[in-house]
Amino acid sequence: MRNRLLSIYLAIAALLAPVASGAETLWASGVNAEKGWYDFNKVRGRSEAYLCWAITAANMVAWWQRQQAELPEGVPTGAGVWATYRAAFNNDGSDPDQGIRWWFTGSYAPNRPANGLTCARVRDASLGAYYKERGEAFLQSILYRDRRPAMPAAEVMRALREGFRRGDAFWVGVSYLRRDGSRHTHSLNLWGVDVETAASGEPMVVAVYMTDSDDGARVLHRIPLRISGGRLLFDCPTHPLYGRIGDITINNYTALRVAPEAR
Repeated sequence: MRNRLLSIYLAIAALLAPVASGAETLWASGVNAEKGWYDFNKVRGRSEAYLCWAITAANMVAWWQRQQAELPEGVPTGAGVWATYRAAFNNDGSDPDQGIRWWFTGSYAPNRPANGLTCARVRDASLGAYYKERGEAFLQSILYRDRRPAMPAAEVMRALREGFRRGDAFWVGVSYLRRDGSRHTHSLNLWGVDVETAASGEPMVVAVYMTDSDDGARVLHRIPLRISGGRLLFDCPTHPLYGRIGDITINNYTALRVAPEAR
């Protein structure tokens, strides 16, 4: 409970902190600091311990569907999206991109998680594939991503700036080392960014607005960023979840567009 209250306090303090002169905040479509973003959370205990990927996908899908004028008949919406993922998959690791693909097309072919766990499996084949009639091409028109070893900070920041200026929403994969030397990975939803102009005249992403399935509360965190060794890292020494475990590096990103883009 103490950590949860501290998490809420820090999130509110960060959101109310003054933004530097010349800075601007860019949001996903329909989102601001108070509303429009989604933050489903794991239940306490171990029954959903490995489902951050599914929650991340559910947040993205719920947001995307809210932006659409029409939806297929019977598709779950809002909190029903996460309830559907919870019913469809067992408690094992996977990939938010595969979770999103399953929702749209019914296809699900994850790689083995980096932490060595077995991949989550679909346990209810009657769920998913809610946009199957639109095909894989439709999904590719609204989904874009980049995954490469040691992604340069400048490229991640450029993608975030350009994407949020269009109104897209993102998830990012992060990695960190615990004090016992073990490496962990996690997925988080990003709903906005603060952008400032550096002395060189280059626009820099200086903070992200993030939700996390592990914090046990519906909270939008403002997390400052820094660059170290050419990589983009969270700069949050006081964050109640991550401040105790060292550097958190952004490894990759995926975004959903509000509407298909002509290609």
